[in-house]
Parts: sequence; C-alpha cells; structure tokens
Amino acid sequence: MKHNKLGLAVVAAISVGTSCESLAQVKEESVFEIISVTAKKKLQNVQDISVSVTAFSGNALRELNMTDSVDIASQTPGLNIGTPVGEGNNPSISLRGVGLNDFNDNNEGPIAIYRDEVYQSAMPGLTFQLFDLERVEVLRGPQGTLYGRNATGGLVHFISNTPSGDTEILADLTLGQYGQVKTEAAIGGSLSDSIQGRVSVATNNHDGYVENRIGPDANEANSKAYRLQLNFDLNSDFSALVNFHGGKSDTNAPQYQHRASDDGMGGTSSDFYGYADNDGDNFAGAYNREGLLKIDSTGASLKLNWEQDSFTFASITAFENVEKTHEEDADVGPFNGLIPIFASENKQLSQELRLSGTTDSFNWIAGVYYFENEVIGRLDLDINYPGPLIDAITGAPEGSFGTELVPFVNYDIDYVQDTKSYGLFGQVEKPLNNKLTLTAGLRYTTEERTMQYQNLATTKPDAVVNSCLIPAGDVCGLVGDASYPGSNFYFDFTNQNPAAAELTTIDDDNISGQIGVDYKFNKETLVFFNISNGFKSGGFNGGFLDYTDGVTEADVPFESEELTSYEGGIKATLADGDVRINTSIFYYDYDNYQALTFAGLSQFINNSDAKLKGIDAEVTWSDGDKWDIKLGASLLDTEIDSVVVRGVGNVEGTEMVLAPKYTLNGIFRYQATESISIQLDFNHQGEQFFDITNSEVSTEESYTVFNARLGYRVDDNWKVSAFVKNLSDEEYRVYSFDFTQNAGFIQEFYARPRWVGINVQYNFY
Repeated sequence: MKHNKLGLAVVAAISVGTSCESLAQVKEESVFEIISVTAKKKLQNVQDISVSVTAFSGNALRELNMTDSVDIASQTPGLNIGTPVGEGNNPSISLRGVGLNDFNDNNEGPIAIYRDEVYQSAMPGLTFQLFDLERVEVLRGPQGTLYGRNATGGLVHFISNTPSGDTEILADLTLGQYGQVKTEAAIGGSLSDSIQGRVSVATNNHDGYVENRIGPDANEANSKAYRLQLNFDLNSDFSALVNFHGGKSDTNAPQYQHRASDDGMGGTSSDFYGYADNDGDNFAGAYNREGLLKIDSTGASLKLNWEQDSFTFASITAFENVEKTHEEDADVGPFNGLIPIFASENKQLSQELRLSGTTDSFNWIAGVYYFENEVIGRLDLDINYPGPLIDAITGAPEGSFGTELVPFVNYDIDYVQDTKSYGLFGQVEKPLNNKLTLTAGLRYTTEERTMQYQNLATTKPDAVVNSCLIPAGDVCGLVGDASYPGSNFYFDFTNQNPAAAELTTIDDDNISGQIGVDYKFNKETLVFFNISNGFKSGGFNGGFLDYTDGVTEADVPFESEELTSYEGGIKATLADGDVRINTSIFYYDYDNYQALTFAGLSQFINNSDAKLKGIDAEVTWSDGDKWDIKLGASLLDTEIDSVVVRGVGNVEGTEMVLAPKYTLNGIFRYQATESISIQLDFNHQGEQFFDITNSEVSTEESYTVFNARLGYRVDDNWKVSAFVKNLSDEEYRVYSFDFTQNAGFIQEFYARPRWVGINVQYNFY
C-alpha cells in the first residue's frame, strides 16, 4: 500500500435549533441519550413504542464520525450495507437478512429509504452525506400502515434539522488523511414574524486511497450537497415547509481489486488476458481505464400542516431527480478487456395525504399515497478478448484472430421503465385498559410497471458472423436471435416483439396489514407482540441480458414478494434510568423472495421462498458520571428454499446475501474530566456471503473493526477531537463478484484502510 498522506479537512456546520440551552449543558455523552422518534407518525420516546427501532441523534452521528448514509450500519444491529459497484454508488441494504443485492438502476430495494418524509426510489442516490440532521430512525420489520411507500423488511428515515425562530450556528472542522477536506455549513433563524429559514451545505474531498500503478489513484471523494428550507406560518394552525435540496459527486470511478481464478486451461496464475495482480496489496492495482463516477441529484418538497383540536392534516408533495454515469474498469487490469458504461436518469413524483387524530377512546391515522417513477437507462459494454480465445469460442481455425486483443462484441442497451403506484393506509391504537393497547392497521396497494428494453449487439469482427450459420431457433456465437433473422437486435423486450408483448406490463394489487398488542407493566417496562405483512411489487431485470446465457423474454419480469412477520419484544428501563434494554425476537415467512442470480454476463432476479428467524438486542448503561456503555447484537438464521441458478442448477438451503449469523457492536465512553472524553467503538461481523450460491469465492470470514476518539471541550462553544477509524487497519471485503466463467478473475472491493483525523466544532445558540 502506498504511504498515507496526512491532509487537512475543514467541516463547518451551522444549524438552527429549537432549544436555547448552552452547549455546556449538552454532554458529549448525548450519544446515549433517550431520543424521541416519529416511528408511529407522532413524537414519542423510543422506549414507549411497540416497534423495534434504533435511533441516532444528530449529535451522536458526529460523535461517532458517521459521515455518509452507509455508516449507520456499524452501530445498528441487523443492518448490513454492501457496495457492489463501489463506494459512493448503489448500496445494497439488508436488514435482518431482507435485502436486494441487485445493482441495476431500475430496481428498488425492500428496505425503504426516506429523507424528510419523502421516499427515495433511485438506488444511485442512496449513498449521501450526513449533514445538519436532527436524527436517523431505523425501523425493523414490514412497513406500510403508517408510511406512504410500502416496504417488505423495514425502513431508514433521515430527518433534517428544520427552521425555527431561534438562531443557531454550528461550525465543524475535520482534518484527515489522504488530503481530506470536509466542510459543512448551515445557518438559519427568523426572516420575519412568520417566516423562518435554514441553509445547509456540505462538501467532502480527499485523494484516492487505492494506488494505481499506471494512472490516477482511485477511490477518491469529490462531493457537495445543499439544503434550503423555508417555513411559513400562514396562521396559528397552518404552516408550509418548503425544502430544496441536491447533491453532486464527480470522481474517478472506484476500482476493484483483481484476483485471478482461472487461466482458461485449469490454472490460476492469470486470467484470460494473461494478467494476475499477485502482490498481496489490497489497495493497489494497475488500471488502464481511469473511469468516472458522476451522480447528480436534485429535489424539492412542500409539506403543508394543518392542526386542529380534533385532527391534524398533512400533505407532502415531492419531486426527486437522480442522474448517474459510471465508467468502470471491469477487467481490473492494464488492458481494454471489459469496458462498460452504466448511465441512468431516475425521476419520481410523490404525493402523500395524511389525516390523524385522537378521541377519548383511541388514536387513529389514515393516508393516501401516489408514486410515479420513470427510469431511463443506457448500458454499453465492449468485450475484447485475446485472439486464441475467440478462436475457441467461435470454432475458427487456430490463429484465425491472431494473438492480440480483438474486439469481439458490443452490447448497446437502452430501456425505459415506468411505475405508477397508489396506496391507501391506516392504523388505529385502542387502549383496552390502562396497561394493554391493541394496534391494528391495513393497507391497499395497486401498482403498474412497464418496461421497454432492447440490447443491440454488434459482433466484431464480421468473420464471427460470416463463419456461422444460424440454425432455426438457436443462436450461434454472439450473432443474434434466430427469431429476428437479419435484425441487429440481440435481445428485444418490447411491445413490438410478439414473444415479449404480453410480458412488458406488471399489474400488482395487494392487501397487507398489522395487528399487535403491547402491555405496559409499569412506566419502565413495555412488552409487545406484532403480526404484520410486507409487500413489494414485481419488476423487471434491466442489466446485460442475452440469449447465449440461456435467458429468454420470460426471464425479464420477476414476481412480487410478500413477507409475514411474527415479532415479540421487550423494552425496559432499569436502575433509576441508568440501564436500558431493548430486545426483539422474530420469525419471517418470506414468499417469493426476489433473489439476484447470474448466468454468464446476464444478471437477473429469480423468486424463491425463504425462512428467517433471529434476535436483536441493544443495552445501554450510564453511571451518570464517568462511564457510558452501549452494546448491540444480532443473531440471524436465514434459509432459501430453492432458486434456479443457471450453470449451477437448483440451489437449496443456502443463506441470504449480507446476512451474517451474528453481529456485535458497541461503544465505550469514559469522561476523564469535565472537558476530556475517551471513546472506543467496534463492529464485529460474522461470516457472510455475497452471492446466493454461498460459494467459497463469495464467502467473507468474520472480522472486527475498531474506531477511537479523544474529545476535548474548550468552552461552551468550541470542541476539538482526534479520531482513528479502522484502528487496527483490518482488511476485509465489502463485496465481490465471480467472473471466472467470463474472464478468469474475481472482482473484489475492500473497505477503507485506517483513517486518522482531527475535528473542530463551533456551536452558537
């Protein structure tokens, strides 16, 4: 690995709060504070709700040095986030084993991501900077009776600080390795008697930490984000909150590590191209393609809130747009072997209307949700193989194509996917006595999704085509579909293709719901049991699809999935409030789980039933003076019934992807003096898999990551800290792909190496 460079990073954050208490009254230990959440669409103490939830305050995110959306997984039991196509790109989010590791831009995951009450559908936009946040809530289990967009396995809600009449300024300054410069700034307060505003911005820049021996280093950062909010108090009970926001990331594409797996003749010394990266350095390589990862996002929302004595009405209108271009060095070496481009534009419009109220005998909420989404995608792939390999593929005489790299085929894919979804949802909480409460909810969802997809393949050189006759109903080499003689369309999934015309539209309807009871033994102990359903509509595969992999039009659509959850839990506060214990045990019956599989270059989702069961727990202890400790754990058992994987066969009884059998996490904080604090946190992951086949190549052994922080509070306004992330410089993979069959190598992404920095914060209230 190359020598780390110690750089300077500056973070300035200015935020407006509703409280005027001085910083001296807010302990650094607020990482462990009991916070209020809106998991049930009303502000409640997290200890008083019958939902399994992990929550972080904005201050806790800073104290734990969490800088982007994927960082929260390190201290959330049961939450795992992989990066199949590199950091900063589409994340793969798994909660209690429920997830989708497909990285195509047209699909949505079963764990819903919300930002300020607005569902985020575009997977390229789900890795974003954390700045000026009030809190983050992670809800486990099916969601749909309280939230606009239905979700199979849970949701994560990022909630920003909103404008208020009080002026607050926060400045945050970070100095880090690899020339990191990270800035954050926000300012807000009253603009008039009835208008409040808040402006927040953030940037993050650092050099690449993966050394490129023949070009620019990779895995760098160059991102910026902003948020402008205006709140209008139109009268005493009616308000309007406008939120404009956006972000941009423009970097060299993140690079995989190369591991040769097959030389084409049974060896492991090199891949099909005669290359092997065998120096043992997981943060260096030879990449001839610099590549690009560029993601631009913009959005706006309008929230109207009308409060009356007997009810509250809320309307949330939102628009989001995410554009992405990703140029990848897929062959992971110093040659032009596999040259892909992934590009998409994802537009969504959503409208949510909610009405809620309280009567003498029950609490209620009802809502209507509309969601419209268009994804326009473009994928290009040049495949260049050595001449001898093309000889073997085409059956041409030895030496026909020479010994150098020869252009073999180009995939030119264009697709348009449209989605329209309507939802009606509601929930009622009925106290049966002063200790026992019954909760019941219901949801109706109807969703229509259409896809128009074409893969235009151009074979090179022409001799490949000219030397091959197409038998009826068959494909020879890479020359096209026999049902389209003389056509250039290699894969045509459109209304114009008789074989696909009936498959290009999916129309799903679903009724799901929840019923549960909770019993309050006393004000410190809550026990609950819930039965709930989650639903996710069917969809379409939009990656590299071709007939030579055995894929047909019938493989493009996949079916909807449904999950039934049985969960019981307990939340207890002990020792006069010094100890909090939250734990849940669950069993999931999963119908038609959407599992990603591969066949050659084709990636597509197949459905399979599955069973999941487990326990997650969090324990917090504070002695009120020096020590604060927080521990979390997850035990998980997942099993796929049966899924067909081409080239492998019928795969049965395997574990789900990104679903380790156990995880542990924890934070230890010691307040040495009134001003000095010492903190150590850790995350331990058990063995997990990156592929549904659970192959040896896709197996990641258990590992533990430690982080440390030393904090010093100068006065009521200033704080300084030094931190180390990945203290022991643990080297572990966050994802891998097996390209043995196609090119004789394995793509591997490694997590960041040790990262040292200092941080300065300034707060003014």
